[in-house]
Amino acid sequence: MIRNFLICLLLPVSLVFGQKKEKVYVFSYFTGNGEDGLHLAYSDDGLHWKALKNGSSFLTPTAGKDKLMRDPCIITGPDDYFHMVWTVSWNEKGIGYARSKDLISWTEQRYIPVMEHEPGARNCWAPELFYDETKNQYMIYWATTIPGRFPETETAGDDGYNHRMYYTTTTDFEHFSDTRLLYDQGLM
Repeated sequence: MIRNFLICLLLPVSLVFGQKKEKVYVFSYFTGNGEDGLHLAYSDDGLHWKALKNGSSFLTPTAGKDKLMRDPCIITGPDDYFHMVWTVSWNEKGIGYARSKDLISWTEQRYIPVMEHEPGARNCWAPELFYDETKNQYMIYWATTIPGRFPETETAGDDGYNHRMYYTTTTDFEHFSDTRLLYDQGLM
């Protein structure tokens, strides 16, 4: 079984959200440029959403130079923690990471330098995360542009962004596998 969430989680919630519910959908999002951090909304039916904390941030970003929290992706792991990754900047070579037991109190935010080994890498955008129970590991994947790496589609990207998907794996968010190319769409 893969524990994954791209849009929302279905989980028991009595998380100090002001009401007791058996189960609700929870959606993570950012506003503006991501400068104020993590936002959460909930829904009973997956169609109608209500912002939690009156739309205020649950977590102010501290990781990375630009201290943004864009594209937050949260999953539950087998350790019963919520693990979150996010975009920290428009032009940095890493992503943010934090974990929580309750979606309210979070560990210290960390910058994971997933593309620092690539001198020409422009960015690390929209990281996603899932847990593979068969391999007992997490996989983190994201989009990165490395100018000149894929010349056949260099002019196809927006404003010089010619993204490919990269990934790394981890069992503990302390040690990571080497970054590898996950997907190259090539010429379509």
